[in-house]
Amino acid sequence: MDVDVVVLGTGLTESITAAALSKAGFKVAHIDANPYYGGDDASLTLDELIDWADRHTSQPDALDNAYTSAQRARFASITHSSSSLPQSRQYSLSLAPSIIPSIGPLIDALVASGVSRYGGFKLLEKVALYAAPGKVRHVPGSKEDVFKSKELSLLDKRRLMRFLTFAAGEFEGSKELEGKVDVPFFGFLRETFSLEDRTAGAIAYALAFCNSALDPTLPALQRIRRYLRSTGRYGPSPFLLGHYGGLGEIAQGFCRTSAVNGATYILGRQIASLDKKVSDEVITSSSGQRHKVELHDLEEKLICDVVVSPLDYLPSDIDATTVPSLGPTPTYPVARCIAIIDRPLSFTTPDATTENPSEPISDDGADSSREREKAEEMAEEAKEEVDTALLVFPPSTLPENSGEVAVNVLITGEGSMSAPRGKWILYITMPLLDASTATPDELLSPYLDATLSLATPPPGDGAPVQALFTLFYIQHPPSQPAQKLEAAANATVLVTPTCSPVLPEQGDLATVNAESVFFKTVEMLKACGRCPRRKEGDEVVSGDVWEIESFWPPLDIVDDPSEDW
Repeated sequence: MDVDVVVLGTGLTESITAAALSKAGFKVAHIDANPYYGGDDASLTLDELIDWADRHTSQPDALDNAYTSAQRARFASITHSSSSLPQSRQYSLSLAPSIIPSIGPLIDALVASGVSRYGGFKLLEKVALYAAPGKVRHVPGSKEDVFKSKELSLLDKRRLMRFLTFAAGEFEGSKELEGKVDVPFFGFLRETFSLEDRTAGAIAYALAFCNSALDPTLPALQRIRRYLRSTGRYGPSPFLLGHYGGLGEIAQGFCRTSAVNGATYILGRQIASLDKKVSDEVITSSSGQRHKVELHDLEEKLICDVVVSPLDYLPSDIDATTVPSLGPTPTYPVARCIAIIDRPLSFTTPDATTENPSEPISDDGADSSREREKAEEMAEEAKEEVDTALLVFPPSTLPENSGEVAVNVLITGEGSMSAPRGKWILYITMPLLDASTATPDELLSPYLDATLSLATPPPGDGAPVQALFTLFYIQHPPSQPAQKLEAAANATVLVTPTCSPVLPEQGDLATVNAESVFFKTVEMLKACGRCPRRKEGDEVVSGDVWEIESFWPPLDIVDDPSEDW
C-alpha cells in the first residue's frame, strides 16, 4: 500500500495529527499495536484494563519488540484486585485521566474539525480541598465565590479579589511580575499579594494545579488565567469531562474523522520492521528513499514518505527528528491509582460559624438544644453528594506519606458515561518529584482511605466504605535517546512530543503539539514532492492548487456529516 504518511499509535496527539493530515488531503495509514484506540490515553472497559495490567506485568519473551519493551519500562509496579466486577463492559476507565478547560486549543480543535459531534461532555461539578476526615473546603475560584465565603475576613477578600483581577488579565510585563517569573509561586502569592497561607494554598494547588510550593510563577499564573476565563462558558464550572473516559474517546473521535476522510486503520498489529533500505520494493522519491513498514501477520507492506510516531514504537537505531513540545514535558514519574466504589462521595464543607464559634455553646437548657439542632441543620445543608468532582490534597495534608507534593483525586460517575449506575471511579494522581522506594500501593492507599472517608456509608451499617476494585501503578516518562534529540540530516521520521501529566493541560498540549507535528509533516511531504488531494464532486484532484494555510480546513470542503464510520 502506497501512502503519504504512516502514523504509529492512536494517542491523542497522533490521532489529531492523522485527522488533520487526512482532512488536508493527504493519504494516511494509521497503525496501532493495541486492539483499541487511544494508546497511552486509552479508555478501557474493566476487563480490558485488567488484561492491560497483566500484559504489562508478564515476563518478557523473544517476540518482544521496541514497543512492548518500552511499555514495560514505562508502566511499572502494577498491582490490581484479583477479580473483575459485574457489568465490566459498562466501565470506561482512562489511562490518562484529565479535565478540559472550557476555553483552549482542544475545544477549538473539536469545533473546527467537526469531531465535537462524535462525543459528549459533562461539566465538572466541584473542585475542593481535603480538610479532614469527612470534610472538604470550598475553593474560591470567582468573584462570586469570594463574596459568599464565610471563611475569609474582609481584608482577605479584598486581597484575593485584587489577585484574581490581576490573574485574569494580561499580566505578562506587569510590575507585579517583573523579575519574579521563575520564583516559587506560593511565595509570590504571599509576598506580592499578602495572601495568608491557607488562601495561597487553595490558589496554588486547586486553581493553578501546582505540584509543590516550588513550582514557578509564570506557568502557574497562565493556568489560573485559563481557569478564570473558562468559568461561565458552558456553565458555572471551568472544566469539562469527556464522556466514556475522556481523552481516549476524544482520540477515537479524531480517528473517526480521519477514516471518513480516507485514512486506513489497522489495529492490533505489531510493527515487524521499519526501515529505509534500497530494495526492489522501495520506491525512491525526488528527495531520496521511502520508508517500508512491515506488520506482523499482514502480508501487504506499507510504503510512505514520512513516519509520525511516539518514541515507544521506534527502534533505537533509526534516524529520527523529535518535534519540540510547545509546553511542559513530563520529567518525573507519576504514581496512579484507579479505584471503583459503590457509595457516593459527599463534599461536606465545615461552616465557619460552627468550625470556629466566637462563643461556646451553652451546656444547659433549651438554648443548648436549639443551638445543636441549628448546627446539625447547617451541617446537613453543607453536605452535597457529587457525581463528578476534583478533590485536591495539598502537600503535607496527611500525616503519612504525604511528602511535599500535591495529590489530585478525580471522581467520575454515571453522569460522565464512565460507570454503571450506583458506581463511581476514583483516579488518584501523585507526582514523584523525588526518588522513592515505596510502592504505589504504599504511597496512595492513605489518600484512597481519606477519600473514602467522604463516602456515604450504607444505611444502618457503621462499617467504613471499601473499594470494590483497585489498580496501582507508576507511569514513567519516556526515555529520550540522545540521537533523537537532534534532527538527522535527512530524517523523515517524526517523534511526537509527550505531554505534561497535569490534569487540565494534557488535552490542550496534545492539540498544540499535534498542530506543530502537522505543519512539520506537511513541510517534509512538500520536500518529497507529495501534494494534497481533494474532492471536487466525485473526482479526486491532486496537485499544489490547494494551498494548506490552516490546521483545519473549513468543514464544508472535505467533511460530509451524512458519512458514517
